[in-house]
Amino acid sequence: MLSLKVLGLVLFVSAAFAQSTDAPAVEILTETSLVNEDGYNFEYKTSDGVSRQEEAHLITVGETQGIGVKGSYSYTAPDGVTYEVTFTADDKGYKPTIRVLGKQ
Repeated sequence: MLSLKVLGLVLFVSAAFAQSTDAPAVEILTETSLVNEDGYNFEYKTSDGVSRQEEAHLITVGETQGIGVKGSYSYTAPDGVTYEVTFTADDKGYKPTIRVLGKQ
């Protein structure tokens, strides 16, 4: 009985792995980045429709120095709907805004 359960689990995992490897490989279409002493910025786009851009700068809050970040990313969900998230992250916390861009 136990061996049938193990065999079933092995077959299930094998089928799941086979399905996940059927997807085409994702390629980076564009990519830029810059890092300097005051912060960084980067941007990329991939062949599966994902894009991201982000920039960061040093900030000072009281006597503490940290980093403030702002950026955005977008992706297409499995149901074909594209979403865009814009955000800031600083001493006041992480503040995202989500927009539905539509169906592909």
